[in-house]
Amino acid sequence: MKYSGCTTTVAVMMIAMFSVGCGTKFAREFEKQVDNTKAGIFDTKTNIEEGLSQTCVNEPKVSEQADEVLRLVSSEEQTLFIVDGKEMGRAKQLKVCIDSKGEHSVTAEAPGCEAKIEKLKPPYDFPVYQFQFMMAECKTAVSQAPQPMPKPVKKRVSRKSKR
Repeated sequence: MKYSGCTTTVAVMMIAMFSVGCGTKFAREFEKQVDNTKAGIFDTKTNIEEGLSQTCVNEPKVSEQADEVLRLVSSEEQTLFIVDGKEMGRAKQLKVCIDSKGEHSVTAEAPGCEAKIEKLKPPYDFPVYQFQFMMAECKTAVSQAPQPMPKPVKKRVSRKSKR
């Protein structure tokens, strides 16, 4: 008896059913929002919407007009975040309050790395800005990079002539 074709088909069907049942958190949140909308419920918030509608309470403010939360994320620990020339703090992740109507300049300075500058303009649809520092941009990473091995020196072998 041959089972290979049947076994493959069953395996593919099981994988498909498993992957449909195990959606990501984002997909589940989206499905929940769609179901609530169909049911006429509009006042629930998903994790995405909660991130967009945070108010400035405990976060450091760039100015008195600050009314929107902006989350700054760095790939390096102890990154200094500077918004519009004002030092906001050192962290890997930092929430700050900005004026939602104005343009902003955000500088991220990680220890031993080149500073990165981003110019932000409204509307701030997704309030998370990530700064990724690559190895080539960081002095510490470059100095710790492995050095190439020297090429071996070939020795000349003298051949004795047969007499």
